[in-house]
Amino acid sequence: MKVTQYITTANQNFNSVELKRAVRMSGALTVVPAEKPLNTSFKGFGVAITGASCYNLSELTNEARTALINDIYSPEGLDLSIARISVGSSDYSAELYSYDDVDGDVELKYFSIDRDKEYIIPMIKEILKVRPDLYIYSSPWSPPGWMKTGGSMCGGYMREEYVECYAEYYVKFLKAYEAEGIHISALTPQNETETHQGGRMPACVWHPDIEAKFIKILREKLTANGLSTEIWMFDHCFKSVERVDWSLEKIAGLKEACNGVAFHYYDGSIEQTAYLRKKYPEITLNFTEGGPRLYDNYATDWNKWFIMMAKVLKHGYSSFTGWNLMLDETGGPNIGPFFCGGLVTRDRVENCLKYSGQYKAFKHFAPFINRQTKIYPVSVNSFASMSSYPNLGKDVECIVWETDGIKYLGLANPNKDKRQVQINVGGEWWYIELLPDTVSTVKFEK
Repeated sequence: MKVTQYITTANQNFNSVELKRAVRMSGALTVVPAEKPLNTSFKGFGVAITGASCYNLSELTNEARTALINDIYSPEGLDLSIARISVGSSDYSAELYSYDDVDGDVELKYFSIDRDKEYIIPMIKEILKVRPDLYIYSSPWSPPGWMKTGGSMCGGYMREEYVECYAEYYVKFLKAYEAEGIHISALTPQNETETHQGGRMPACVWHPDIEAKFIKILREKLTANGLSTEIWMFDHCFKSVERVDWSLEKIAGLKEACNGVAFHYYDGSIEQTAYLRKKYPEITLNFTEGGPRLYDNYATDWNKWFIMMAKVLKHGYSSFTGWNLMLDETGGPNIGPFFCGGLVTRDRVENCLKYSGQYKAFKHFAPFINRQTKIYPVSVNSFASMSSYPNLGKDVECIVWETDGIKYLGLANPNKDKRQVQINVGGEWWYIELLPDTVSTVKFEK
């Protein structure tokens, strides 16, 4: 058996080391995979192709853009297979607009996606040339302002009287993009349903009853228009899982109308959502937003993102999507209050591309996982001396998966000292060394 460890550290960028068999070590951490897979229908890893990302892509030379798109989406690169796009403007857009900004146009006579045709749709089409099977889903940051309290896209609450009109608006968007050759496989009704962000960016608060009413009406309209688009409800933080649970349990027809739930990582813990998968096995869980921060360990937070990706896999989620594909050195274009960084940075000052820690973490998962991969939860024996309290070490994060008959072990060591790990594969023991602040993927080939 050929066993290769791919390692990312502060001094190594996905370097490979060939491992040799070893007898069992009594003091090493032992990884024990479950006998049966937890998930066999993972849709994939990806990032949001925001308006800001498309703008930055469009500003590259044709040669540089082709090289970057291949690096992100081809099998020779990260091989990302899922993407999120916004319905109109998000906070990471170069301009603020919806597809119908004519006040009171309930007949949607002035609905148009023409502003997306300048650089957003062309960039998505270029990506689809490299990854034609890209799984695309959409999220609106706000309905048109006239459908909301306050009359602005920035802040306010969705008004119930416009729910039917907004469902028609969404269907028009899906069909307009389909006419451009961009198929949207799933949607969320609203990005971050529980915040108006103080009116500083496109945002809208939705009451659970209004969200559920919209989902049910939208499902009817999708069916009537021959659209099989999935609906993923909520699209906000882990901490509000009780809202999701209550809605699915108490609101008649909601479970039948929606296919999944979407979560962000900004507040709460993924562990809080674990029971949903058992309670509603027909509903998928999807991680739909979380990306690097421009001024917070931007290029070195590979452990953070590796651990988050591993947690998504071990909790049976169906997809993982990061935030912006590409931003500039200021984190822009940006019409909101936050300092996010792109998966890749287009640095206009130094005239180069820079890569995030999330990019480096993706490299350990995305190229080795496809839509037929079997994902196995694992247990790890852990040793901690209470005499070191309160400076106890962090746990080693790990996950096992199998793709095309090849087994993989993903490992993260976020500690400042070395960890020793062992696993039994094919009846033989393999010893794996984890240096401080490292992530590794171990590939077991027969």
